[in-house]
Amino acid sequence: MNPISKKMGLQPDILDGATIVKTYGDEYAIIENYKSIIEYTEETIKLQGKHVKILVCGNNLCIESFEPDECRVCGKINDISLIRF
Repeated sequence: MNPISKKMGLQPDILDGATIVKTYGDEYAIIENYKSIIEYTEETIKLQGKHVKILVCGNNLCIESFEPDECRVCGKINDISLIRF
């Protein structure tokens, strides 16, 4: 967490651009603050975040919508991993 965010009591995504992953059961996920789509198949969706890569694995995956700061993934989600670099 950014020291300024911590001192001001702000969530890390506000100043740091942290990637946020919200899941809704195993059929829907929203990834906020992503930069780009790295890989896109029915079994794997890999996104580039500012500080991490996000790997969504499952079956019949699709990107329902993507905007400059939000990507919506749907399908049967089995696993979501964050890969730090």
